[in-house]
Amino acid sequence: MRLALLALALWPEGGLAAILLTGYNPWGNLTQNPSGEVAAALNGSIVEQLVVHSLRVDVTELGVLEAQDVVERGGWDAVVHLGFEDEAKGLKLETMAANVRALHKGKVAPEGPQLLPTTSDLGAVALNTQNPHELWSRDAGNFFCNEIYYRTLYSIREHRRLRCPGALIPSIFIHVSLLSDIIKASGCPGIRPQPARAVDGLRRWLHIYG
Repeated sequence: MRLALLALALWPEGGLAAILLTGYNPWGNLTQNPSGEVAAALNGSIVEQLVVHSLRVDVTELGVLEAQDVVERGGWDAVVHLGFEDEAKGLKLETMAANVRALHKGKVAPEGPQLLPTTSDLGAVALNTQNPHELWSRDAGNFFCNEIYYRTLYSIREHRRLRCPGALIPSIFIHVSLLSDIIKASGCPGIRPQPARAVDGLRRWLHIYG
């Protein structure tokens, strides 16, 4: 699974595509949030003609609303959300989101369906089935990871991209675990400091499988 595949060749002719990559800030007893660390480290990098624009948000309702506002401003060719899950021993792709708010009872979108699938072309995504650290998931949880994902998928469907009427901006949510597990998932070798190696590993994992 790669950022290039997620963008599905929708970048503008003669220029580089803009991809929004979000991660979370530390919260609670978590002094370092791997999702935010990796997102920040990838900010400004270019992956398969995709310029990464990273945004770190708080693990709060205001945080997910901030991300939704950035998504709805438009101009993105793909949106990738990162979130931390300590039970995910590597990288876990979330294929859908539920219409459930994290802190308050009720729906994220009153008129929205109960489930929304990813807008990414999963048929173009090939996981390494020999790697136990790469997983598919149909349950993004019931906290802000699920809510930010649902808000994005709903907003994308409500505000179809102007460059290609009828097409949907590809978006997916990836749960990451500890930085050491990201390294294992990618098979990225090296003796660089762990955070740098984790970023190298995720970047490698996001490129097209060779």
